Amino acid sequence: MLIRERLENFDFSNSEQKIVTYILEKKAAIEEMTTKEIAEATYTSPSTLVRIAHKMNFSGWSDLKEAFLKEEEYLQKHFSEINANLPFHRNDTIMSIASKIAALEKESIDDTLSLITHDDLQKAIQIIRKSSYTSLFAVSNNLLITQEFQHNMSRIKKRVEICLLQGETIFKAHLADPSSCAIIVSYSGETSILNETIQYLKANNIPIIAITNIGDNTTARLADCVLRICTREKLYSKIATFSTDSAIVYLLDVLYSCIFALDYDANLQLRISTSKMIEAGRSSTVDIIKEEDHVSR
Repeated sequence: MLIRERLENFDFSNSEQKIVTYILEKKAAIEEMTTKEIAEATYTSPSTLVRIAHKMNFSGWSDLKEAFLKEEEYLQKHFSEINANLPFHRNDTIMSIASKIAALEKESIDDTLSLITHDDLQKAIQIIRKSSYTSLFAVSNNLLITQEFQHNMSRIKKRVEICLLQGETIFKAHLADPSSCAIIVSYSGETSILNETIQYLKANNIPIIAITNIGDNTTARLADCVLRICTREKLYSKIATFSTDSAIVYLLDVLYSCIFALDYDANLQLRISTSKMIEAGRSSTVDIIKEEDHVSR
């Protein structure tokens, strides 16, 4: 859930509600305001702001303020006129639909890029690098789109295990080797089976990378490293998961590419030599995709 939504729905006292209403109205304008100034503007006290922060599970007002402003910046800058849930309408032409889907998927990738921080990405890369293998947990369509990551990693001899049977995820987590790591992909961050899986992983001291939305959620709180994705879609009131799928695929492609780059020359040679040997019979009449050393037969 977004911080804004949590502030809107929490049952605050009268004095706390005055402050919450004020900051939801002012939004980014509170950036330069001190606790004293906000308190004076709402006829409350600075300690009331601290109480609000604690109720929102933040250590203090400064942390809540920083997270709130960061979220507001994202919401203001990265939501376009294209509705991620209903990106096209019944009267749109087929070329209009094609254009809108392209725009939505491009924007979803740009949004996700804006949410990546160097430190979080570096932490995720090092967790994967130091692990004997990676277990990847997801459900529904997320489970399908993560298999390309497994495929790419296998091509550079990096083991990724995906549990394809949802009912087996708990067993998989319980039996995971302590030298491994885990990636949890959950857009909502509140999928019960995945959060239960995390508890078993944590019991085995297995480091966990979460790929999830920008808000506060259970998956993010339980993970050791969190990578945020574009957050535009409702849970089910939508035509399809166009935006979320693009964001997840992009982020997994980034992780694969960064792991690849750790030993770039060796991995590139491995991919080329293996493909050249196995796919020697492939050919094309199109010059742009022909291999330079291909000999026509």
